[in-house]
Amino acid sequence: MFKDKQNIILLIIVVLVGWNLFNTNSIRTDVKGYKAEIELLQTKVDSTKVVNKQIDTKIDSVKENVVAITKEIHHIDNTITIVKNQTNEKANNAGKFSNVELEQFFASRYNKNLTPN
Repeated sequence: MFKDKQNIILLIIVVLVGWNLFNTNSIRTDVKGYKAEIELLQTKVDSTKVVNKQIDTKIDSVKENVVAITKEIHHIDNTITIVKNQTNEKANNAGKFSNVELEQFFASRYNKNLTPN
């Protein structure tokens, strides 16, 4: 009976070793497949990095344009403020002219004689 138990245990060990060998071979095959997938993914990552650099270059160009346009807008705003202030000053001063001064201004401006013939 002792030999039967040993034979059964020996048979179980042989079956387990055989099963382990078959499974180990399939694992090695899977590793090769995974390596191929990793290389494919690395190629895609490299391509994505190139595209990303191109996009970064375009973004930098757009940022430079935005800065230039912003400076131009500030310059235009300052010019508008100056013109507005000058216009307000002239409008306020126009109210201070007497009728005679206004007639002289418009006569000299449009070269017309205000005296009737």
